[in-house]
Amino acid sequence: MPEGDQGAPPGRRVTSPHRGLRRATTERAILECVAAESGPLTRAELARRTAISPPAVSEAVRRLEAGRVLVAVGPRSGVPGAVATLYDLAPGVGVVAAVEIHRTAVRAAVGDLLGRMLETTDHDPPRDGHDVLARLHEALAEVRARWEARGRPLRAVAVSIANPVDPATGRVVELHESAFPAGVLGADDVRGVDPAMVVLDNDVNFAALAERDHGAATGAPSFAYLHVGERDSVGLGLVVDGVLVRGARGLAGEIGYLPLGGGSERFRFGEAMAAQGLGAGEDAPDEAGLATAGRMLGEAAVAVCAIVDPGMLVLGGPVGLRPGLLRHVAATVVELAPREVPVVAGALGGTAPLRGALAEARRRAWEGLVSARG
Repeated sequence: MPEGDQGAPPGRRVTSPHRGLRRATTERAILECVAAESGPLTRAELARRTAISPPAVSEAVRRLEAGRVLVAVGPRSGVPGAVATLYDLAPGVGVVAAVEIHRTAVRAAVGDLLGRMLETTDHDPPRDGHDVLARLHEALAEVRARWEARGRPLRAVAVSIANPVDPATGRVVELHESAFPAGVLGADDVRGVDPAMVVLDNDVNFAALAERDHGAATGAPSFAYLHVGERDSVGLGLVVDGVLVRGARGLAGEIGYLPLGGGSERFRFGEAMAAQGLGAGEDAPDEAGLATAGRMLGEAAVAVCAIVDPGMLVLGGPVGLRPGLLRHVAATVVELAPREVPVVAGALGGTAPLRGALAEARRRAWEGLVSARG
């Protein structure tokens, strides 16, 4: 008797314990293939792209179609041979949303699971930290109602906030100098969404991920994203070997606490930058002011270079992209860094945090979609 059949009742067929894994692997490969394409694919195309046998692909497509994950969208036209049916994600698979919360605005974006941006909306900003959850729930309620009415449920949500997030607890870290000192927010606070389908992170981290995937740092395995926002909002997103570095408590990149600049408070660098008058709503500083601020930012960047050795530095944020600032940062890095490090402007501007958050929501949705098929 074969080893795998020992103990099986007579006449009963024994199913391989690996069958479910093979099915899930095939479905994952098909879904990942669909996600990587800008348009629908036939079964034959899926088989070629995944290197999985056509019968296995056909069976997996039938299961995904029965589960309302894939849908037939019509025949492939303009090619010789037999007519082949095209398959795409079913609309009922749903959408993902990202919400960016900061001092001056709340912005929401909705996208599909194939990476297409479907809409962006602006909402009233929170009055203070205690108002964060209310503004978040209002924005999500509007998004959910609008898209569920179209038969497209909200599958995953990412929330971008101007505070660090502890990766161990998934909750916002309260720091006295944070944008919303009293705003405690966690994935389990987001109403109407499975906490497992909620991504919560710092806006600078999301911006760094967006620049990695679609911006100035595309193709760079290791880089530092230096963000300068309004008032004393300075931060760093650090990517090493393609992975975002968060730190033990989510505080990696809180460069406002660097002991640079004048003063004796613990948030010395953040306060020194705020004193330069570079706020997005303020009058443009003179050349001397830009030079001073650029020198300070460059010194902070050099400290990062000496410790982490990034392949490049990306300067971003509404203030970081002010004309004339980058050349002073770059000159300081050239002067003080242990080796040459390129300093470039972020390519995504003020949209980077929201785009990064939407991409992370989409990844979480795909994880849930594929794991549900296992």
